[in-house]
This record gives sequence, structure tokens and C-alpha cells, in this order.
Amino acid sequence: LIGLRMLQGLALGGEYGGAATYVAEHAPDDRRGFYTSWIQTTATLGLFLSLIVILIVQGSMSKETYADWGWRIPFIVSFLLLAISIWIRLSLSESPTFQRMKEEGKGSKAPLSEAFGQWKNAK
Repeated sequence: LIGLRMLQGLALGGEYGGAATYVAEHAPDDRRGFYTSWIQTTATLGLFLSLIVILIVQGSMSKETYADWGWRIPFIVSFLLLAISIWIRLSLSESPTFQRMKEEGKGSKAPLSEAFGQWKNAK
């Protein structure tokens, strides 16, 4: 259970930067801050909703039943959310900024080596 929670935290942390970049690149210039603020807001709301689901499941059964198998119910319910998130991810389009860079040939062929392999980038 602890390992699954750690994996959940890593997934949330890893997704945050990409989501912020994606939303910022798609948001109108004058509303960029407002749009990106929803990333943190919805992440926090998701944690609160998960706590509510856990409390509902715990309250609907005895402590022994919850400890035996009931703790799995919130994880099973989360598979529906996982399916929805995968569908959303597969439906996303590239940002207009990235498409323009790609058309102009400004994309990187080796982004990791360019980012971490040059001393001028290690600031």
C-alpha cells in the first residue's frame, strides 16, 4: 500500500511540469496565469476527493473487513479515472508553439544531450 502511494505521488509530481507547460502553451496570453492556476487547484481537489472516497469506504464496512480487502476498493475505482486520463492524453494535440517550431525546423534531434550535455545550460 505504501509503495502504491509512493507511485501515485511520483506520477503526480512527474505529470505536473508537463501539464503546466501544455496548458501555458495553449492558454491565451492574457489568461495564462488563470489557466495554469487550475493545475494546482485540481490536483489538490483530487487529493481531497480521494480522501472522501476512502472515508466513505471505511465507514461502510468494519475495520477488519477494510483491513482485509476493503482498502482495495478505492484503487479499483481509480482504474476508471485512469482509463479516462489515458483517453484524454491520447486525444491531446501538440501546442501551436511546438507545431510552429517543428515546421520551422527548430526542433531538437537530441533534447536530453542538448539540455544536460552542454556546460552553458548548467546554470
